[in-house]
Amino acid sequence: MQQYEGYYSLDSLLLTVRVQNGRLTTSAPGVPEGYEMVLEPTDTPHTFTLLRGPMAGATAVFQHNANGQLAGVKVGNEFEFSYSAEPPPASDIPTGQGLLPPEMHLDAGKVADFAALLDEVLGGDGRTLTYDLPYPKHEFLRYLAAQEMFIFHGSAKADIEEFSTRRTSMELKDKSGRGNVQGIYGTHDGLWPLFFALVNRSKISGSIRNGVQFYQNDMGDEIGVYHFSINQDWLDKDPWQNGTLYVLPRKTFRQMPLAPGGPLSNEWVSEVPVKPLVRIPVAPEDFPFLAQVGGHDDSELINLGTLGEQITQATIAADFGEGCLNMKLDYTPELGGTILQYIPLAQKYIPTARFVLRFEPEAGVWLEMSGPPAVMQVMRDRVEKHLAEPNSE
Repeated sequence: MQQYEGYYSLDSLLLTVRVQNGRLTTSAPGVPEGYEMVLEPTDTPHTFTLLRGPMAGATAVFQHNANGQLAGVKVGNEFEFSYSAEPPPASDIPTGQGLLPPEMHLDAGKVADFAALLDEVLGGDGRTLTYDLPYPKHEFLRYLAAQEMFIFHGSAKADIEEFSTRRTSMELKDKSGRGNVQGIYGTHDGLWPLFFALVNRSKISGSIRNGVQFYQNDMGDEIGVYHFSINQDWLDKDPWQNGTLYVLPRKTFRQMPLAPGGPLSNEWVSEVPVKPLVRIPVAPEDFPFLAQVGGHDDSELINLGTLGEQITQATIAADFGEGCLNMKLDYTPELGGTILQYIPLAQKYIPTARFVLRFEPEAGVWLEMSGPPAVMQVMRDRVEKHLAEPNSE
């Protein structure tokens, strides 16, 4: 099993594989000793089954190049990690990975106070919940999450009476389409969505990276390991705001798989509108990971946005179909160069999108795009906004 030991990376995610006590294990930064995922050998060479952790039940296949050298590992038939015998060089910028929640101690008095407030949540009709208990607000959210009755959604908006399934953002590098359903997203975890409520998206450029993964030890104990990261250019610019955490009923939500047929993720989606039970005002100081948020390089993604905006500005007409968008372009050789840069970069970040550049003698030049619902909704909104502007044709 020692032949598989090393470091495996996918974008900014790093896994360490090593042999411990006769078992092949893998873990991400911050995972406590004893909580590593276990790789159980199968009858197929270089193929293992993950027994626990966020990818429990998934298959891991170690890949080799033409010379028989270890090249990486494919997990869940979707996530491809590249191999290195040495760890990546340390970064001067914090990554925001491997974050553990603060310890929480529940005594009888605290439980009684939380239970009384739980009754208000259950009887809620969208009202603002007054939280005046002497305990950190995140402890109450973790208590609510432990009831396994709710979905949590963070937002900068404080006045949402009903959540609509219309998407205004897309998930990047989503091969399965899990993150781009036309629906309302949330999670059963009480801490993760605080990030969405508090990061000021209007103030920063680039992407946000975030999430929680749950790991177990041999005794069955479970711990959440979090990661939060923004475009590194904005780390020192105080990109925070007050926001709202919405507590939603769980009944219309379904838990999304990490990959088709694979283990479940920590994201849930409702494809019908949902009214919140209560809304809880939150401030940056309520987020226990505020000082640990990391940064990442988004220069390539920002370049993609610049190229896409140039194409949008050159659009003079559009046809909107089911799952597709056809844009008629004011075509020039310079725009052709832009499109040639844009398409491969777009397919890197939106791997399920498809593009066709069509030249017609009578009808002009058209760029056709198709993709998952949320992606097409965002693209359609951008083009419609442009075409509605004066002098857009």
